[in-house]
This record gives sequence, C-alpha cells and structure tokens, in this order.
Amino acid sequence: MAQPQPYLLPLRTLAIALLGILQRQGTLAVTSSPHLVFILQDDLGHYDVAFNGNTNNSAVTANITKLARDGIILKHHYTHWHCSPTRRSFLSGRLPVHHHEQLSGVATDDLDLRYTWISKKLKSAGYANFWFGKGHTGYMSMNHMPTRNGFDHFVGFLSGSQSYTSNDRWEDEHPLHTDAQFVNPPKNCGDGYRVYSPLMAHVQREKCAANQTSFHNLGFQCPGPSSMISSASSAADCCAACDTLGPYNCTHWTYMLASEHNGEALPQCTVWSGRGCSQIKHPGAVSGKPAEAPNPPPAPPGPDHCASSYSTTLYGELCLQAIAAHNASVPLFLYFPIQAVHTPYDKVPGWTGPTYEGMLWDSDVQIGAIMQLLNSKGMYDNTLVVYTADNGGTGSGINFPLRGEKHTNWEGGMRTAAFVSGGLIPASLRGTTNAINMHIVDWYPTFCYLAGVDGTDNPPVPPSPVDPADPGKNIYGDRSYPGVDGVNLWNMLTHPEAHNRSSAHPYLVLSKEVVVAGSHKLLVAQNYGWSHTSDNGWKQPDGTWVAPAKAYNCGYTDLPGGLNGSLPGLPGRTPCLFDLDADVGERTDIAGSSPEIVAELWGVLNHTVLTAFCKDISIPPDTRSGSGCLSSPKELLGNCDAACAGAYWKQQYGSSEGPICGVPGC
Repeated sequence: MAQPQPYLLPLRTLAIALLGILQRQGTLAVTSSPHLVFILQDDLGHYDVAFNGNTNNSAVTANITKLARDGIILKHHYTHWHCSPTRRSFLSGRLPVHHHEQLSGVATDDLDLRYTWISKKLKSAGYANFWFGKGHTGYMSMNHMPTRNGFDHFVGFLSGSQSYTSNDRWEDEHPLHTDAQFVNPPKNCGDGYRVYSPLMAHVQREKCAANQTSFHNLGFQCPGPSSMISSASSAADCCAACDTLGPYNCTHWTYMLASEHNGEALPQCTVWSGRGCSQIKHPGAVSGKPAEAPNPPPAPPGPDHCASSYSTTLYGELCLQAIAAHNASVPLFLYFPIQAVHTPYDKVPGWTGPTYEGMLWDSDVQIGAIMQLLNSKGMYDNTLVVYTADNGGTGSGINFPLRGEKHTNWEGGMRTAAFVSGGLIPASLRGTTNAINMHIVDWYPTFCYLAGVDGTDNPPVPPSPVDPADPGKNIYGDRSYPGVDGVNLWNMLTHPEAHNRSSAHPYLVLSKEVVVAGSHKLLVAQNYGWSHTSDNGWKQPDGTWVAPAKAYNCGYTDLPGGLNGSLPGLPGRTPCLFDLDADVGERTDIAGSSPEIVAELWGVLNHTVLTAFCKDISIPPDTRSGSGCLSSPKELLGNCDAACAGAYWKQQYGSSEGPICGVPGC
C-alpha cells in the first residue's frame, strides 16, 4: 500500500472530535480548590508495582499499592517513550509533537517561554507550589527555571541522570553543592534521620505481625484522640487495633535492641506509618525490610552530608517539610518527580536486599509519609493524588504483559502504571479502574478545572493551515504556537458510566510514529536514534526476554529527521495495526484485514505531525548559544553568553553548568 498523503480530517473525525470537546467539561461540583499532589516515578516498569499484579513487590510498594487500591487505577494512561518529553508535556499541557521528542539538556530551549506552565495557572488561583526532585525539561535561560514559572520553591537537579548522592543539585535559582549553600534544608538533613526515624516507617499491612512468637505490651502511640493502644495482648492484636484508626494515621511498633531489653529484641508490628511509640527510645527498624535484614545505625555525618544525601530520601523529606509548614487553608500543589528507579542503581542507605527493590522501597516510604502527614494535618480529605511513571521500565524494570520497554513505541514504552487517589475521589469509585485512553497532558486542564481557572493557553494568533505538499512548512510564524492538547478528565473519572474509551481523545498521537484510537493502535515504525535489536519482544515476570518469532513492518527504525519536516514511516513498508483489547501484547498485526482503519489513522497521524512545532521557527542560531527547540523569543530569553554564564556559576557556586541566558552580570 502506498503511503497516503495527509488530508483534511473527514467529517466523521470532526464530529467525533467535537463530541470529545463537549464531553471535556466537568460536571461534578468542586466546592473548594483541592490540594494537588503529582508523583512522577522515573523509569518504573508497568509490572513493578503490586497493584499491577507483581505480588513479589508487595512489600516494597505497599504504600503505593494501598493508594492505588483506595483510588482509581488508570488502565490506559500514556506518556512519551522517554523522559524529557513526558515531563515537558505535564508542565505545558502539550503533546510531545508540540515541543519535540528530544531529551533536554541542562541549557536547552525546549519549552517555549510563551507557554504558561501548570504551576503558573495554579498560582493564579492562589496555590502554593513546590517542586522537589528531577528536572530534565531544559533550562537555557533563567526564565526556564521553575521559580520563574509559578513554583514557590524548587530543589532538584537539572540534568537527566546523576548519582543519587551527587551534589550537583539546585535550590531555586542557584546551584546546591555544599551544605552552606542550602538555604532551607530539611531537619537533621543527611544524618540518617529520614531513613531510620519512626516518621518514615513503612506501611506493610500484608506482613503485619507475621511469624511473631513474642509480644511486649509497651503501648502504641497514634495521632488522634485515642493516642495509645495499651490493651493489645499480641502483636496481631496490636496491628488490628492500629488498623481501626484509619489509613496513614497509625504507627508501626518500633522495638528496642536486644541489649536494651534484657537481651531480648522486641518483635515488629508493622502498620500505618506515624510517630512511633513514646515509651521506646530507640527508633527501631524501618518496616518493609526483610525480617532477616539487620538494622544498622545511621551512617555518621560527613562533609556536606546534606547536599549530597540520597536523593529519594532528601526530596521526600523536603516534601514533608513543605507540608508541615503549610497553611492547610491554602491550596497546595506538590510536584514530586522521584529520581528512582532511573539508573544508576545506587544502593539505598540501610537497605540490605536487591538494590532495585530498595529504590522502590525508599520511594514508597516517602510516599507513605507524605500521605500520613497530609492526613494528620486534615488535608488528605481534600487532596487529589496522581501517580504515574514517566515512561515504561527498562533495565531491571518489567512491563509484563506489555511489549517492549522504554525508548520503544510499543505499549511497554508508553503505557504507564498510574492511578488517582486521595480523599477527593468519591467513595463509590474507590477500588475501581478506568479504561479511557488518557495522556499526561490531560492533568493540565484537569488541575485547572479543579482550581477554577481557565485550562486553555492559546496563542495571540492561530497557526496557518498545514500544507500536505510542504511538510516542512512553518505554520506558526513568529507570533503563533500550539495550544494545550490535554482535556479535562474530571467528569470522565467521576462519571465513567457516561463515557467510553475514546471520550478524552478520539485520536491520541503518542509520538511521531504512533496514534491510538479506541482499542486500535497504529504503529508506523520504531523511533529513530535508539537501537531496537533487543527490545522488540516481551520481558517476562522473571526478567527473561521472549523475542518475536518474525519481523514486523513496524519493528524497523524510522528515518532520521525527527519532527523536522519528514512524515513518519519507511518507504515500502506499511504500518502495523493492533487491537489492544484483544491483543494486549501487540503480537498480531491486523493491518491487512483492516485497510480502512489503517488509512484513517495513518492520515490523522500524518496530519498531526505536520503541526509539529519545532521545525524551522527559531531565531537564527548565530544570535545565541544553546540548542533544543530554540523557539523562545529572544526578548524572553535575555542575553545569552555561555562563557560568561559558565564562569559565573563556577565562581559563585563551584558549578560550571546551568542556564546561559539572562544570567546575572552576563
């Protein structure tokens, strides 16, 4: 079949799209602006969490799984196939085709400065906004920094990957290399407090009081009117009693060392995290560890031990600090993009099991502590929690039963483990699933709706029509840019019976080569720039790969050029078409038996690719340094001088890498 030329969308397509627009309006009244917590887990495999079936990880994802099962598990939540585009999509509400698919560098211009970030939208509604964790969205200018875009406080790193104990971090608008540079560090930062404190005790209902043969009735302190449990006669009774106090409200039973209690160590009773028994002086073991694991003391503080402390724990503690100091009457937006479980696989302090599991465990500990603190402050009931991975798993991650992994256009690269939870979820919907095709861009207008602000972000002038005869045409000129691609999901989440698989997106373009419509997925090719010799198959729960028995037309790598004027696909090769309901593993290509669907979806994909933003719309590169999309107007970037900026960061903070435009003194 010859590759069809892009065409104007047929009337049927326009009618479906119009219906989708009408369905985007939320109808469930939100009486006050809710608190919003967005947790982005890096490189998490679809099968790495217990709520997607991996019972082997029940202990290390217990908080996450509890949240998922108390909320709505999202069965078809999509992102991009790798990191930066997903993160930029969340902040901007635009699909990757509208800010490009490349990885951001530290000093790249990938989010046009004319885009209004979700944080600025929420700031206009009176929110207090915090970002703790990974960046990786491009920071060519000071105006690309989070605190210039609606965030009140930011601590994290700007690059895509680093050691978990690296001191190459940033706080607000300055590098963070030493403790002396840390303006607002968390309490007892870096001395082991966060790992071994009872506040960070890990939820582990499944193994509560398992295999305990002795019990010492010392009392159990929990928040609320009934602060002590003193009548329990066994470890199991203790757990049951604590359980009745509600989720995220009770403590696990910490124990004394054997040397502190007549030579006999007290057994654990692991329940909801909280503030530890007041009668026990030693902080005890962090629950969630294997029973046979030792409980080593905190490592002694070293030089600059805070600025280089383990990132997952540091960022989690910063989240807790921000929540603890927050006025609960003010709406809160907490963005927590966790570095884990991205490489390098750095061992978690205090964890003695497999490193990858330890990285999940530490993430889970932080999430549990955040939920407990929100609850103890009376904020949880008015909170919406969104949890998702930024892409599929890779390395030690497993995406079973999905095909492929990160860096591929298969479902394993783009369909993520995700859920919504929190007190804002109606009780009747807790413990359910939602199968609507949705994308990370959709949280932008959804959050705007919940906050009571406009969820659009339109340019001053509309773009010109696309020209199929001129794929490289710049339809935006100097004054236009793409608007928000996301849709408000709230009504679809809260009234699922009134919606179907395509309600949010009749057509959802995931990348240059992929479009999803209902249960159908058209896949033209694999993305250019990554090797696809070993990731075209299926990774099993035990970590072994099963290779495909035959080659697929869509298993080949696309032509180079990205979104810069070329249409997707290889000459002479037709796309694959999969029915994801009947074939979740993308094993059976039905393109040959469904030519009309192929033609329709291929045309939609081509049409959308022609609206790509980062083609030839930049200010001439010789007027400034840097790379990336290069679409931000010069006047918004400020003066760009890479040499001067590098010298400034080095002289002032001991760092040579950071923004290169709008830097003080340059």
